[in-house]
Amino acid sequence: MRDVVLAKDLRRAVALGHPWIYDRALAPVREPLAPGELVRLRDRRGPLAVGFADPASPIRVRVLSRAPEPPPRLWVAERARRAGALRRADPRLAETDAIRLIHGEADFMPGLVVDLYGDTAVVVMDGEAAAAVWTPALAEVRDGLAAAGFSIARLWQRRRGRPGRLLAGDPPPATVIVQEAGARFEVDLHRGQKTGLFLDQRDNRRYLRELAGGAEVLNLYGYTGGFSIHAALGGARRVVTVDVAAPAIEAAARNLALSGLDRSRHELVCADAPAWLERAAAAGRRFDIVVCDPPSFAPREGALPAARRAYLRINRLALALVAPGGLLLTASCSSHLTRAHLREAVAGAAAAAGRAVVVRGERGAASDHPVLPAFPEGDYLKLLDCHAG
Repeated sequence: MRDVVLAKDLRRAVALGHPWIYDRALAPVREPLAPGELVRLRDRRGPLAVGFADPASPIRVRVLSRAPEPPPRLWVAERARRAGALRRADPRLAETDAIRLIHGEADFMPGLVVDLYGDTAVVVMDGEAAAAVWTPALAEVRDGLAAAGFSIARLWQRRRGRPGRLLAGDPPPATVIVQEAGARFEVDLHRGQKTGLFLDQRDNRRYLRELAGGAEVLNLYGYTGGFSIHAALGGARRVVTVDVAAPAIEAAARNLALSGLDRSRHELVCADAPAWLERAAAAGRRFDIVVCDPPSFAPREGALPAARRAYLRINRLALALVAPGGLLLTASCSSHLTRAHLREAVAGAAAAAGRAVVVRGERGAASDHPVLPAFPEGDYLKLLDCHAG
């Protein structure tokens, strides 16, 4: 195991549990690092941690342990067991069979995501280096999750830009049906966004459900109707779902039927959200609750200035459709956009729209997406509950 040397003083950050070491923080190495190679991180005072190298990424080292030597042989199964036990002990997860079992860095397994849909676990590894570390250890991952009480019939890997592949068990069906507190969703394991369903918004969907009784609700960037279905189950008078992807709107219609909801109380619109908002505002449409959950506008740090302008614009357009005294639930899944940035975007949108807006609360990802306290990058999902006067 080779040593890599810090060129910046990050001892305190590593001791507090920050799991990433960026390329600009490391001194040059004599020989190129291999993807997934175990390395010992050190500074002038001595060793700090052990991690694996990711030479193709700005995140050059991902920390596995703050001990100076590699973790013991059974560490993978034990960390997976602890991650599973954390979910088993969470009463909020008792009413769903779609759960994030391993959430990468926050479960001390950096670069690895495991989502459970029924008895099928969908695995995502963040790049070649993570795949080099975790692929040989998947049997131990499965054993650890089984020890926590999760029965996994098959492991299916989603790969960015490439077809998925079977890692263990029988091939999965193209779609599975999962339930979430009375809502039922068809999950496309092969082509669905993320691993098939936006599990991180689960608690926020339930929150909308509590607010939606008797309301007219607009769900922007609605995907397959998660927020819409929970709004309807909460007693919404009418729900409009807007998404630019026709397959997503078609899936939303199927999910409404699966959940036993009255289709006549739903308007499903295949359209670009900003353009639809402009037309709807011109037509004088208004809603008691508007949900705005766009895709990431800042997938990389360099996109942040443009993303901040995009969040201001979409929130200005959304506010124009919020009835006086109504609510805007606006979200960002951009890790580079902070909570302060999102509040600033809402403030600018309110000023531009001539609305008096107050933030009633701030929310994040669902409880099976934990966050390390010293790792703000992991707090990627933000949702503001805004009252618009």
